[in-house]
Amino acid sequence: VLFIFSNGNWTIPIATWIAPVFLLAFLRHSSNPRSLILLFVLIIVSTKFMLAGIIPNDLGGLTYILTFYYAVIWFFPYCIHSIISHRIPGFKSTLVLPVAGVTAEYLNTIFFGSWSSLAYTQYGDLALMQICSITGIWGISFLILWFASVIDWCWSRQNIWDSMRSRAWIYILTLFLVLFYGGIRLMFCTGVSTTENIVSFTPTEAIDQFILNMKNAGFSSSRKMAKENRTELNNYLEQAYADIFQKMESITNEKTSLVLWPEATISVLEEKESAIIEKGKKFAHENNTFLIMAYYLLPKLNSSQPEENKLCLINSDGEIEFEYLKAYPVPGSPHKAGDKVIPFAETSMGTIGSVICYDMDFTPFINQAGRKKIDIMLVPAWDWEAINPLHAQMAVFRCIENGFSMVRQTGEGLSIASDPAGRVLSSIDHFTSKEYSMVSSVPNKRCSTIYALTGDLFAWLCISVFIVFILLVYRKKHND
Repeated sequence: VLFIFSNGNWTIPIATWIAPVFLLAFLRHSSNPRSLILLFVLIIVSTKFMLAGIIPNDLGGLTYILTFYYAVIWFFPYCIHSIISHRIPGFKSTLVLPVAGVTAEYLNTIFFGSWSSLAYTQYGDLALMQICSITGIWGISFLILWFASVIDWCWSRQNIWDSMRSRAWIYILTLFLVLFYGGIRLMFCTGVSTTENIVSFTPTEAIDQFILNMKNAGFSSSRKMAKENRTELNNYLEQAYADIFQKMESITNEKTSLVLWPEATISVLEEKESAIIEKGKKFAHENNTFLIMAYYLLPKLNSSQPEENKLCLINSDGEIEFEYLKAYPVPGSPHKAGDKVIPFAETSMGTIGSVICYDMDFTPFINQAGRKKIDIMLVPAWDWEAINPLHAQMAVFRCIENGFSMVRQTGEGLSIASDPAGRVLSSIDHFTSKEYSMVSSVPNKRCSTIYALTGDLFAWLCISVFIVFILLVYRKKHND
């Protein structure tokens, strides 16, 4: 029961720490293959509930494949612990579970981003979260699983208190140092630099009217209408553009440094792209502000090219600083993938970078921002209710890891601004607020981090230790 609340839809942070303790106790008292099979079945069933909606139901068979896949990730460390931990002598055996868990989480990042990581369950514990500036999220996942393993190791000894005194102090001291470091970093990473006023908004009324116009014309998507009635679609889009720019005029003032749209705010026909960008240039120049336009580019009629999920940064002189395609389309998306290079621009506001929504889930990719010393990361995003507010909270961990401030404007989700320590500067929830524009006062200087230099080194250290354990057990078994 605790496992169901350890991650996913109904996360209770303390359950994430306690559930593994009882799972290990179950495996220790029922040390046979059938126990592992039973645990795997229970985790599969639990995963279906824990990730319901987070994995969209409209993916068909892929929904079940992904559910099984994440169940395997969560089961993997317990399986490895059950098989080899008793073959590792002494207190070192407590490291099997955490290094196996980090290995599974990191390898998952290569394919589907950092979804399912235990670290995200601890969002809000700022002191603990600061360890991400050294180890990335892997340090938190390691501590959670190591806690369970240490408790189980002590529990399995005849004299539990002697065991705790002789070895458990190693874990207690480690956790104390982590929290002490977190407190110190929160004191010194205060964001006392000058700030920039960033206005972000979702033009909900314009989008809703555009969708209604399409439905009245008998179409459910702009992609289909672009192929069958392009002229009428263009008329609807022109009306939407006018509404969007009118909304921007109403929320912008002389203090505004930058205006940010959410992901794929509106469709743009390829042959009309230059015209809409010219509108953006004119707006930015006349209002002396930067502008990030995020839109969904529909290719020319009869083109073999896929759609593009892209953004364009325009400076206050009305010039394009960079354009960017979403690097990691979500599974099942037809969008063209970008070149996986984070763009940045040196500006009066500091170094500005930008990626789109799902891109923020890939820790090795976003580590580019740390290496490029980006000060402010601007993230157009679009979520859905089942992943709200989790997906926005996940992005905050990238701030701590790489030392940048962030504004994430989200259609149908939590819009959030954060400083380099993960402190929330402003937020608006699409589902609980009637106001869809947000003004954020964002520090324009980064906080340096070790993670920005070393990247996922801690994860690779865990993978290395995991491989060493496997080789040691294999060698011992071979010798026996």
